[in-house]
Parts: sequence; structure tokens; C-alpha cells
Amino acid sequence: MPSDVLVLALRHLFNSIEEGVIVTDHEGKIIFYNSEMAKLEDLSPENVVGRYLADVYDAVTLESSEHLTVVLTGEPILEKHKTYFTNKGKEVNIIASTFPVLENRKVVAVYSVCKNITKYKELLTKTMQLQDQIGVEGYRDNGTRYTFESINYASPAMQSLILSARKAAVVDGYILIFGETGTGKELLVQAIHNHSARKKEPFVAINCAAIPETLLESILFGTAKGAFTGAVESKGLFQQAGNGTLFLDELNSLSIALQAKLLRVLQEKMVRRVGGTNEISVQCRIISSTNVDPWESVKNGTLRKDLFYRLAVITLYVPPLKDRKEDIEALISHFLNKYQRIYGLGSVQMGNELETFFGRYPWPGNVRELEHTIESAMSMLDGRKVLTIEHLPHYIKSKFLSQDGAFSELYKKGSSTLAQVLREVEKRVLWEALKSHDGNITKAADSIGIARQNLQYRMKKLKIEL
Repeated sequence: MPSDVLVLALRHLFNSIEEGVIVTDHEGKIIFYNSEMAKLEDLSPENVVGRYLADVYDAVTLESSEHLTVVLTGEPILEKHKTYFTNKGKEVNIIASTFPVLENRKVVAVYSVCKNITKYKELLTKTMQLQDQIGVEGYRDNGTRYTFESINYASPAMQSLILSARKAAVVDGYILIFGETGTGKELLVQAIHNHSARKKEPFVAINCAAIPETLLESILFGTAKGAFTGAVESKGLFQQAGNGTLFLDELNSLSIALQAKLLRVLQEKMVRRVGGTNEISVQCRIISSTNVDPWESVKNGTLRKDLFYRLAVITLYVPPLKDRKEDIEALISHFLNKYQRIYGLGSVQMGNELETFFGRYPWPGNVRELEHTIESAMSMLDGRKVLTIEHLPHYIKSKFLSQDGAFSELYKKGSSTLAQVLREVEKRVLWEALKSHDGNITKAADSIGIARQNLQYRMKKLKIEL
């Protein structure tokens, strides 16, 4: 491919992505500036390309410019959080990775790929401010919604867990809870907080996997004014929790470097804000959780052993729903009551066939999947008072048809071939999809992931008439 065609192709490529891209030569002159970067900084590519970094950005030095640093070192700088102001006074928050372009082991150019996190940071700041407020609708004064009485169960496994959790709440030591996603770990943590001596103090929770690594440190520990351009004095979650409880969800997703800083806070019971020099006393109780066996995380290197031992003074395991089938009936009753109130449906029941299926289904998404399935089914009722298989979302309806019990009427030894059984199952799936969408072929085809023409062909082949 001719070089000018390649350059044109690359230009189109970089202008079509959602990240900002800026490229400089080895002297710091800007040679490419894509449209997303222009949008991010409110600058025009025509006024940027051909100029040196120091002419476009204020106070560019070797220490502050990743491009100039990479020219000298030849090493990339990955995922660095930067906050700065454009010449129009616009605050910009980005996470940037900067890479060298080498030719004969010499840096001939440098480029940065920048992700805009301004709105994300604003949202997090507002969320942190809301955690200081009291009396939010649906929440207790301490920021929680659940107690042990909120937990619906019938199984011996959950009975044993609740008994252990009540004891752990009174002891006031660090607690590590592990269990699959959707099992209700935060519900249990809130219940522990509300059963402890700290119940009148704040409850603060954060999902460590949901926050970019470059922001998480400042959110946990707070920031000092001037820590970086535009930084203001702000409390971290340790300080916001006060004498209450700080819940670190998905602890194992923290980087090893941040785990080391967290360990120091736990050992010293002191925290220092990012960019600050003063030590602030930490009084809160720490409860953490993982969605995998924490010891497996220790063995594979994603969780520091010393941090594990520090936080796992008490460990509680929340079993998956498939291992406590006795709870399904109690949960069904709870969610039916909840959503019939929300939707104003009156008394709603579950058909026997559907209830049997719910008892046999493995629920890989656990309690969360069960709740969402019931909510989805109830929204499809159309005034009826009994939930049946036809009200289920398609992905779970197909699993219902694939269960052994669903085949018992289709397959009788010696009377049906595999092809006949598969043909009948396909016919049922298509008929249910058409019935659920009132015969609308386009919507029915979309719901089962095939083209309209494909569905029409299959209807003709299987002799399905509306």
C-alpha cells in the first residue's frame, strides 16, 4: 500500500474512534490531533497541528509532559490520570496512555490515547457528596436499607450463615464475605452494620471493580488542594465513614499497588490524602467482599496474602442459590409481593409448571437473576393473574424447553427420532415467540435472534399458521 494511502487510512481510523489521539515528533511538535481530542479540549486541529506542545499548553515542562518524558526514556507511560484547564478555561479530566514510536531504537514520535472521564468524575463527586446527606427516601439515617429481617430464606445453609453473621456483627472485627455475584452480599453487610454497635453511624460502600484505578485512590483516601491541577480539598471514603462501616466490594479487583497502600492504612489506622502531608485517624470498621474464593485469589496473585490475613479476621460464605433450593419458594413469594405492589397488579400467582421449572433451574445469576426474571414476567402479564412460561424472557424460556422434563412428552423410547424431537422443540419455540408478540413476525424473529426471512422460511417448513 502506498505511504500516502496508508497515512490517509490511519487518519480516518483515528478520527473515527471515541478516544482522543495526539501525536508529536521527537521535538515535541504536534503532527496529528484527532477530532475527538479537539472536542475534548475545545481546540481546533488547524490551530494545533504544527505547533509545539509548549505553545499550545501552559506550563509544559519535562516533569509535566509525558510526551517529552517518553522521548527521553523510550518507555511508555500507561493510564495516567491528568486534570488540567484549556486556554478557554474548560476543566479536562482524562486517563492517558503515552507510547513511543521507535525507528532503529530511536524515538522518532510519541502518541497519546486519551479517555475523557470528566463526566464520570463529576458523577462520582456528586455521589460522594450525597453520602454525607441524611434522610434519603428509602434509606435509613445511616445510609442503609436492609436488616437481618429483610433477608428471605428457608434453607439450613442460610440459617447457619445468618446466625454466624449476627455473632460477627457484635464482635466488631474485620469481616471478609465471599460468594458468587448476585447472592446478596451487600444486603448481608448492611444487616451486619445495623446489628452492630455502629448502627447509628454512617454506612459507606464502594464497588472497587467499578472505578478506574487512577481515580480510586483519591476516592478512598481523599485529595488535598493542589494535589494536581484543579484538585480541591475533599474527604475520602475512609473519612466519610467516620465511626461507621466502610464496605469494599470486589476487593480482589484492586491493583497490588493500591492493596499495599490499603494495608498500610489498616496497620497504622491513619490515612493521608492524595497530595497531602497530614495523617488523619481512621475509626471505621472495614467489611470487604470477593466474588471468588479469596484463597484462590491469594494463590493466583490477585490478592495480597498479608492483606487477606488482615481483613479475613472473620470470613462468611454466601452459598449460590442452586445450593439452597429451599430458599427459592420464599424468594418467589417475596418478589411476587414486591412487584405486585410496585405495578399495582393485586394478587398474582405462579403457575405450577413454572414454579416447578424455577425449582429445577440452576440460577447462574443467583438471587438477582431470580428477581429480575420475576419482574420481567410480571411486566408481561397483560391483566392476567397467573404467571406462566409464556411470560418469561426468551433466554430463560429456551432453557425451560431444553430441560429433561420438558422432553418427556416429546420423546418416548422407540417412537421418536432425534430429528423429530428437535423439530418439535423448534416448532414450540417459534410458536411461543409468535404468541408472545401477537403474531408480529419481525418482533418474534428479533426476540429469538434470527432474521425475519429466516422465521418465515421456518414457519413454512414447520407448517406454522397464525
